[in-house]
Amino acid sequence: MQKTVLAAIVVATLLVAGTLSAQDFIFQEPTFPSARIAAMGGTHVALADDVSTLLSNPAGFRSAGPQFSVTELTANVTGPVFSIADLVLSILKNANPLTLLTDPSTQSLLASLYSQALLNGPISFGYVGDGLGFGFFNTTGFTFSTQGTVPTLTAAIREDLLFVGGYAFRIPLPDVMRSTLDLGLSVKAFARGSEQFSESLLDIFSLLTSGDFTSLLNKPFDVDVGFGVDAGLLYSWNKTISLGIVGKDLYAPVVRNTYASITAFGSGGSAAQTYGSAPINLSAGILFSPNLGPIEEYLSNLKIAIDYADILDFLTHPDTATNLVLHVGIGLETQVLQILSLRAGFDEGYFSAGLGLNLTAFQLGLAMYGSELSSEPGLRPAYNLLVSLEFKY
Repeated sequence: MQKTVLAAIVVATLLVAGTLSAQDFIFQEPTFPSARIAAMGGTHVALADDVSTLLSNPAGFRSAGPQFSVTELTANVTGPVFSIADLVLSILKNANPLTLLTDPSTQSLLASLYSQALLNGPISFGYVGDGLGFGFFNTTGFTFSTQGTVPTLTAAIREDLLFVGGYAFRIPLPDVMRSTLDLGLSVKAFARGSEQFSESLLDIFSLLTSGDFTSLLNKPFDVDVGFGVDAGLLYSWNKTISLGIVGKDLYAPVVRNTYASITAFGSGGSAAQTYGSAPINLSAGILFSPNLGPIEEYLSNLKIAIDYADILDFLTHPDTATNLVLHVGIGLETQVLQILSLRAGFDEGYFSAGLGLNLTAFQLGLAMYGSELSSEPGLRPAYNLLVSLEFKY
């Protein structure tokens, strides 16, 4: 029986992978930065104790919460953002663009630049508890990168909206097993507006010094609209060990509407349509939550998580598949005096660390972590800093 089920899953995955290869594009699902998740080495599908389970595993809706998220502001910056800000300020102060471009420090900065800024919120409304989960989120992103011996700057801006809702129910198990088994299903709808342009640095300098950004408004503007279906399982033994598995985007068609410009979009102009899908993401993980005994009064809620994400990437999206090391995520969290959360992790080949401060009315979070921009560990690292202000009850 188990072999039959496994064979059916493999066949279905191959069929989906074949369908994806026939699409016009592969859609990368919206990401919503979290101080806790970033510091703990990425998403952990067996961790189900707060609103973040809305984006990790729908099976967690049964054991998480009840928790209600009102709003949050989370800022995530990647790369040498402060150096870029200094460069832009120098340009705005009427510095000579050619002098700046030939400066050794500027050339070093622009040799292989990647920088990103993400702002999650203020729309961050969600609830999980008693099997029910729903939420509505937004994030705004800016990305800058350079390439070539005479650097060309590629810049992109996007706005993501996501609605997710679902339900998890508990499968009865004998009391003697001291175990729980939850099955969850969620449906999400998402929309993304994005614009990208590539210009030489001299042209960018000219735009910044002139203050005339009209040409940027005439670039093609994409609006992606789609929905996805997620399903997950969560098994827990004695409230100590939990095993989770989730299939994200089991079915996720996407329509891309390409407008001649953002002005054409605003005026209701016609758009060219192409069709794509978000690839299936099958992930599994384990969570260990031991009882610390006498020291629980001071040090409590220890959690150790290990995950392997996107198990079937070599089948579902082989063109963007990554090294096995980049799939492994390890996280640790504990609380000091029920107020301060200390976090550490390992994800995409890099260490992460952070903390959280629970002040009842709101929570503050900080995370520092590394990420890999290539498909192999260590080839193109990026360093990230994340700060969050969350209102959750």
